[in-house]
Amino acid sequence: MAPPTKRQRENTAIDVKGGRVSDAPSPQLLELINQRFAEQAELISTSIRSAEERILGQLNGRIGEVAGDVERLSLRVQQLEAQLEAIPDLQAKLNDLQAKLQLKEEAGAALGIEAKLMTKVEAKLAAQATEGIAADLRIHGVPYTESENLRTLYNALCFSLNLSPPPKIKDIYRVKQRRSSGSTVDPVIIVKLENVREKIIILRQIGAYRREHKQQLSLQLIGFESHVPFYVNEQLTKAHYEIFKATIKLKKQKLLTAVFIRRSLVHVREAGSDNIFCINEIGELSALCSDNALQQQNATATEESERSFRN
Repeated sequence: MAPPTKRQRENTAIDVKGGRVSDAPSPQLLELINQRFAEQAELISTSIRSAEERILGQLNGRIGEVAGDVERLSLRVQQLEAQLEAIPDLQAKLNDLQAKLQLKEEAGAALGIEAKLMTKVEAKLAAQATEGIAADLRIHGVPYTESENLRTLYNALCFSLNLSPPPKIKDIYRVKQRRSSGSTVDPVIIVKLENVREKIIILRQIGAYRREHKQQLSLQLIGFESHVPFYVNEQLTKAHYEIFKATIKLKKQKLLTAVFIRRSLVHVREAGSDNIFCINEIGELSALCSDNALQQQNATATEESERSFRN
């Protein structure tokens, strides 16, 4: 057996003289162990203090948040209590508003009924105003001659439209012009037929002639040596003639898509719609076209925004 080294002797306390090994650790080892233990204890103590400080800081922050929430809830509870106290007053005001609203609705319903009645009355008055001319035709563009026979001209027109025998008429005459007017336009011819049905037949045949020949009626059809066109339309009252002229201007502005006369009343079709309206007053036309113009502006703005979005 080899003899123990110096380090073995120091760590195990070997008795060199006797060769016996001692069970107790050496003082150096004990001192090292105690030093290491003290270091570990200090490290653990430092970690514990750091964790306590961190947890305490987090708890303080959370406690502050909870305190703020509690304060806000307290304020909210106070507000709700105040609102609960004000509920009876609010209920009374609500009941008052409901009563007023009901009165307004009843008044609005009454006004609506009155408006419908007024519309019916206005339509009836307009029909009565045009009743005397409902079966009349207005011919303009025919030159005046000293020896003219208007019935002969009327018969020639009917024969050209394949209307034989010609529809019966009550009277036919030229409108007298005022001497102070100074107009060089030939006076219009008024044809008063027996009934509205005869007038519709003539107008229908005129439309068929235009579609077939792709042209207007010409003076050659009634015995003149000229291809200048003349025109046959329904007779209108002075007020409705002004409405008719206004609708023609609006159609040129593309605010209306169609203008036509039916039973001596002006009818229009608004742009972008199939709705047809009978216009009895010029104010109705203004309101209709202002609404239509606003719709066109909105549609144009929508199209521009969609176009810019696509681009």
